[in-house]
Amino acid sequence: MDLGTTIVGIIITIICIIPFALISISRKKKEKKLLQELTEFAEKNNCKISRYELWNSSTIGIDDTSLMIFYKKKSEEINISQQVTLSEIQKCRVSNSSRTVSNKNGNYTVVEKLGIGFLYHDKNKNEVVLEFYNADYDSLTLTGELQLAEKWCNLFNEKISEIAKQKK
Repeated sequence: MDLGTTIVGIIITIICIIPFALISISRKKKEKKLLQELTEFAEKNNCKISRYELWNSSTIGIDDTSLMIFYKKKSEEINISQQVTLSEIQKCRVSNSSRTVSNKNGNYTVVEKLGIGFLYHDKNKNEVVLEFYNADYDSLTLTGELQLAEKWCNLFNEKISEIAKQKK
């Protein structure tokens, strides 16, 4: 009787673990493919990704040698590839588009879009925004995108100030 119970317990445990393992494998495959696409995008521009970050269906990377930023967002609805040359940028900022919602418990701020905006030295060029979160097609809540955007924005601003010092 104890052997039968143990075998049934092991089988149930395996059946419960299999979906989580499959989800994990699928997610890692998707991330690997997205990183490969970002790397290929950089290589087409004679660059190599030095540092990168993956989240949801997006990835961002930088070539520390050429100071080029590469961004890719790919899902069923969209496929965006963008590059930014830091030597052309005056400054970088976190772009946060939100609205206030009121209900009986009070007022709440709801983030609709979040990204990193790049302002060019050339005033004729429009600001470029690399989107980290969009409520229209990302999850309903932020899952670290704000901290990620701030981290990369700080990194880019450090690089921009290094470029400015070298020009002087």
